[in-house]
Amino acid sequence: MRTFKIIGILLIIGISSSCNSDDDISNEQVLNGIYTESLPYAGTHQLHFVDDNTLILKARNSTDEEFAYQINENIITLKPIRDLSQAWDLEINISNSSTFDIQNIFYVSIPEDDNPIEFVTFKK
Repeated sequence: MRTFKIIGILLIIGISSSCNSDDDISNEQVLNGIYTESLPYAGTHQLHFVDDNTLILKARNSTDEEFAYQINENIITLKPIRDLSQAWDLEINISNSSTFDIQNIFYVSIPEDDNPIEFVTFKK
């Protein structure tokens, strides 16, 4: 009888802990909608996450560029739709569903720059 109680308690603990792990927020959460650059230059770029694998980059005074994307942990892989043989792996830090930082590929830095732009912040 005591063995059945111990097994029952362990079973309940196992079920409750497995249910709670699904609710954890991670960098693999889905981004959707339009996010606008807030730092370092507010309003310069927009990223429109159309669905769970397509995004459109809109830059001021430029044409739109469509990408296939995939997020694994804190890395976003971007592949331009016009040439899927190219790919960029960039660090991404998702703060919440409305804010994230992405490794800078938007602004050029020179080696002599004392304070190069490393990340660009986007907000919904």
